[in-house]
Parts: sequence; C-alpha cells; structure tokens
Amino acid sequence: MKTKIFPSYFLCLVLLISLFISACESDSSTNPTDNQTQINQMKAVVDSLIKNTDLPGIVALVVDKTKGIDWVYEAGYSDLEQKLPMNKDYTFKIGSNTKTMTITVLLQLVEEGKLSLNDSLSKFFPHFKDADRITIKMLCNMTSGYFNYSEDDEIFANTFMNNPTKVWTPQELIDVSFLHDLDFEPGTNFHYSNTNTIILGMLIEQLTGNSLETEIHNRIAVPLGLQNTDLIRSGRELPGTHGKAYYTDQDNVNLDVTEHFDISWAWAAGAVYSTPRELQKYVEKLVAGGFLSESLQNIRLDKDFSTLAEDVSYGIGILKRASFYGHNGGLPGFTSSMYHSNNKNCTIIIYFNCQKSGLEPDYLFNRFAHILYGANF
Repeated sequence: MKTKIFPSYFLCLVLLISLFISACESDSSTNPTDNQTQINQMKAVVDSLIKNTDLPGIVALVVDKTKGIDWVYEAGYSDLEQKLPMNKDYTFKIGSNTKTMTITVLLQLVEEGKLSLNDSLSKFFPHFKDADRITIKMLCNMTSGYFNYSEDDEIFANTFMNNPTKVWTPQELIDVSFLHDLDFEPGTNFHYSNTNTIILGMLIEQLTGNSLETEIHNRIAVPLGLQNTDLIRSGRELPGTHGKAYYTDQDNVNLDVTEHFDISWAWAAGAVYSTPRELQKYVEKLVAGGFLSESLQNIRLDKDFSTLAEDVSYGIGILKRASFYGHNGGLPGFTSSMYHSNNKNCTIIIYFNCQKSGLEPDYLFNRFAHILYGANF
C-alpha cells in the first residue's frame, strides 16, 4: 500500500514560528520561588496537550540552575501500537537544530582564518548562481535570497514522495534551488532556506578536507562527551534506542515514518540525531559560550538579526526568543525546540514524536517560559 503523506506539512525543514503563542501571559506563577507549583503548572500544560490533541507523545526538559529546577517529563506514547510510554533517554532526529551545529563549525573556521563572513561565495564556488553577490554571512543569517530547495513542488517534492529511499547529494539539492530565481536581492530581506546551510556544509568540507559529519563529531560531540549525538549523511536508520515517529494523514491515521525517508535530503540543514539531555548540554554551551571566542560569540548573539515577530528574530545560524537563544526543527515524524537563556540560567528542550501543522514545540516552550518568568523572559 502506498503511504499517503502530504509534503506541504513537512517538506521544509521549517523554521517553526507560532505567532499565536504570545497569548499565554496569564500562566505566570504568583510565587516564582515555588518550584513545585511551577512544575505542576508545566506538567498540567503537557498533560492537557496529550489529552486534548492527537499528539502521540512529548518529552519536556526544563533546567533552571538559579531556581534549582531540574525537571524532565514524559507523556503519551513512544509506540502507539504497543502502548509503550515516551522515554527521555531515547534518541530522536533534531531537524533544523542541526543548522546551529553546521554554522558553529563554520564560525570556528572563521576564527582559524580559513574564511571571513564577508567573503563572497564566488571565492569558493564561483560557478554557483549569483555567487558574486552573496556573502557567507548572508548564507548564515538567511538573507541570501536563495530559493529553498525543499519548497520545490516539482522535482524535489515528487522525488521525495515517490522515491523516499533516494540518496540525495548536496549538489543535487543545490541544483534544485538554482532552477528558481532568487527570492529577493541578496542582503535585502529574510527567507528561511535550507539551501543556505547545504552550501555551508559543502564549504566546510572544501575548507577542511573532511566530511561534515567528521567535523561536527570532532568539534562538538567529542568535546562535550556526547555519546548519542551525531550527523547522519545518508540512510533511513535512526541510531540508538528510540521510539516511533508519526505523521497524521488526511484521514487522521497515524503513520509510522520513523525510518521511511533517507535523511540525505536534510544533511547539513537537519540530519543530526540526539537525546534531550545531550541536546541540553549542547545548547547550554552554544549560548553560554565555549565553542567560539568571546568576541565572535558576542557578535553571534547580538548582530545581524532579522526580526520575524515580536521578541522573535533570526541571526547567524541561531534563533532568538526574548532572552532565550537556540533553534527548532521539523522532520517527518520529529519536531523539537532547544533554547537556553544566559540571563535566566535556564534551558528548555521540547520533543514531539510527530509533525503536525499548527502545533509545534515552540508553543510549549512559550507556555513554559511564561509559567517560569511571566511575560518578561
């Protein structure tokens, strides 16, 4: 039987921005020092989502080192057929959170003198479309204007749906993008495009002579001691012990898509897997510092942001929500959010084992932030 999955819901490694999430300000606790009260409120929100929506399962992690909160909560099922509970230690695909890793490696190469953010792309890939008008920084902060290959409704969508085991090369993904005109004049606007990060992955490989997965492993996973976090170049297998991931079709049937698609279509833009605790460890260092020099870290957290909504902006491979920095990600069956605030000394990780249009983990992040800090987070 042919699987019925509709690409408009997930063919993009989408930047999941739920504009409706700001209407949650009444959730703040009257006694912010009462940790258990706030934990109970967050638990109630998760339980309500499981009860009142068709989300299969949720893992939520909140660590506030100032308040003394270290809370991980599992709700719903990791396997609907066998009624197995969600498990906080299971691996999952983190989708576009991967972009922060790819661009962290790139920024380390900047510090090593191998390139500058102001270099034109033509310096490295002179044959690429409009390369002389696009800088490395524009690729990092999504202002290049390059069309997002995963929004192509013809070549990419048809191949993705009808040949899910296809192994895509980075060049094939770029070629799909280059069939389209630029979305806008480079540097004049913002459009979230996986094409940008695929090009950066290719650039990292050109500059280092190593595979991107080797660079991410050696520069991020090894220094942090991450045992269940790496980039997968291709293949359908999800490493490690894991549950199932679901897509709900037009007939509201939950389809198991855990290992249905070859991950090569996402590569530098979204092909990393991890666990909630390992993602916590990573995003804390990503935001608090340690991967980059203090000067470059300050630039990353303070410069070249595009405003997307109130208290939401996108910078050099990083998403900012009020005082929290991080990213989010969506792949078939997997959606997640990871954020850390230096100001609040708090990390929030959310994982859903599904992908549903209009209901993303960022919604739950926003609810938690309001419970913990009121409107001022």
